[in-house]
Amino acid sequence: METTPGQSEKLKRYLINADPFLWDVLKAKNKKNRIKELKELGFLEIYPGKSNPTYSKINQDLLIELRIEGIFEKIIKKQLDALFNVSHLVYFRRCWEQGQTPDMLYLKNEKLYRPKFFESDEKLEGGKITGYRSPAFIFFQINVQKDFIERWTTFAGLWFEEIEPIIEQKIL
Repeated sequence: METTPGQSEKLKRYLINADPFLWDVLKAKNKKNRIKELKELGFLEIYPGKSNPTYSKINQDLLIELRIEGIFEKIIKKQLDALFNVSHLVYFRRCWEQGQTPDMLYLKNEKLYRPKFFESDEKLEGGKITGYRSPAFIFFQINVQKDFIERWTTFAGLWFEEIEPIIEQKIL
């Protein structure tokens, strides 16, 4: 993934202002386990076992270690590829371009959203513990009480308008 200096700076600002951290693409849902997961992916080896850096420090260290392109290519895209298949992302892109959200039934049928799945309900799937959020929360703000998609997340716009086109350029 190659970016222009302007694109790189814009993506850095999105990263450092992201909420939740790394747009919730990591499986771990707390800082200690997120650092552990990043270390297992081969990053942040500089952190000792009991370190407790702030998220902004983690972002700074990731930017130094990987640069913004590496964060998106080696962490974000890798995690998205593990959570979604190509047909999901194609469908989401089509919905994005049409200015609509996907059908909730699609998310449920594709096992991208499980209603009434809360933090205390962690379960084993494929031998891995999943967090309290379903993968759909990366792209959608979902009202879990009324079981409907409220809107796209900030990451969705960033992915479809900025990151995915840069990644596709590299492939072509």
